[in-house]
Amino acid sequence: MPELLDILSADGERVLGVKDREAVHRDGDWHQAFHLWVVRDDGVLFQRRARWKESWPGYLDATAAGHLVAGESPADGVREAEEELGVPFALDDLVALGVWRVDDEPRPGFVNREHQHVFAVHDDRRLEAWTAFDRAEVEGLVLVAHDGLEALLDGERTPAAAWDGEAVTPLVVGPEELVPATYLDEVAPLLADLSPRR
Repeated sequence: MPELLDILSADGERVLGVKDREAVHRDGDWHQAFHLWVVRDDGVLFQRRARWKESWPGYLDATAAGHLVAGESPADGVREAEEELGVPFALDDLVALGVWRVDDEPRPGFVNREHQHVFAVHDDRRLEAWTAFDRAEVEGLVLVAHDGLEALLDGERTPAAAWDGEAVTPLVVGPEELVPATYLDEVAPLLADLSPRR
């Protein structure tokens, strides 16, 4: 079954119709996405996108992210956390961080224009406790310290910890591994504010 998305006006105020996901990206239509960042006292969790993904394979992305399908509201996007991470969150636990208009550099046959509804949630469970993430979508999780996120956004490499469902491994990640997110510079301090013991 094709995934149907609402086509939005450029300002995000009006729904202009419905189209399948492939056609939306082919034609560069504006549509909606949901991004959730899981914040711990010691940092922020990224997901490592599966290597087979059509867009940004193997890159570091928001902890959970996905399209809002036709008829869904931003509140419905919380399902992405359970689908990708295997953990249900209550909408009341999320902190809304705004809607960000993203117009990526086009690639041949693929144009991404999204209104990204960005949320965060504080969850201090250990990396090893994330055992039910969807291996078809998510290769693993990467914990980056709050100061490390600032370093990444300044173009520097930073130490991190990766969890692939079997072992936690130290590694160093660089800014070239991040899925571009125009809002991250502004959102990073807000994510840090959700860590009371920072």
